[in-house]
Amino acid sequence: MIFSGLKIPTVPISLDRNGMNIKELEQSNANICYVTPAHQYPLGIVMPVRRRMELLSWANQNPNRYIIEDDHDSEFRYKGKPIPALQGMDQFDKVIYLGTFSRAIAPAIRIGYMVLPKDLIARYQQNFSYYASTVSRIDQALLTSFLEGGYFERHLNRMRKIYKSRHDTMLVALKEFGQEITVYNENAGLHLLVEFRYDCSEETLLLIAKQAGIKLYSLREHYITPPNERLGIYLLLGYATISEDKIKEGIHKLYETLHRNLTL
Repeated sequence: MIFSGLKIPTVPISLDRNGMNIKELEQSNANICYVTPAHQYPLGIVMPVRRRMELLSWANQNPNRYIIEDDHDSEFRYKGKPIPALQGMDQFDKVIYLGTFSRAIAPAIRIGYMVLPKDLIARYQQNFSYYASTVSRIDQALLTSFLEGGYFERHLNRMRKIYKSRHDTMLVALKEFGQEITVYNENAGLHLLVEFRYDCSEETLLLIAKQAGIKLYSLREHYITPPNERLGIYLLLGYATISEDKIKEGIHKLYETLHRNLTL
């Protein structure tokens, strides 16, 4: 939406189980690629190393190509070893790296950062040096001390344990649905993608849940170009700000509500 608002031509690229489809990207004539390889939102795909190398190879084929890597949620991975960021794997200086402290610390902090390739730094300074940071210098100084004192790393370790516990609690609670649902890409991030197999429209299911006081979020809301074919019912379930007791209570209430009003 930001790129479109700036009148920049954009081309949606489809995803497979490993992330962005490289063949489609090559056929798109795009020279900038925007990706979230650590945890694609909303599908939750973690891009494997091989696909990352293919993406870097694509960027290196043309001097005007760059990759914008939005590394949100990379701190929250609950299974397996962390995969290096594209920027850390980049030998061609082709990755514009974006990060934020809003998810790891607090949304209200509103502090992000950008790491530019060396050949873009001079152009940025020449063309955009007049931009001023809207973040208070006091907040910036506090965050600097937080990082330099090692407090951020300790904070991350603590929050990772909390989120993993809530993540695991939701997975266990969802087992009540049995074969009625499928959970996708559940080992990272702050939400789960769940497919519900009920003989009804998604709109009907969402309305029934809403009437029971349960707010659910549809995957359809995140499509740039909505598909023509009829999809199943895919919903996003977040757990970051909900206590484990509330997670159990909410999932059980959702199960009872859907079973009382719908058929498989």
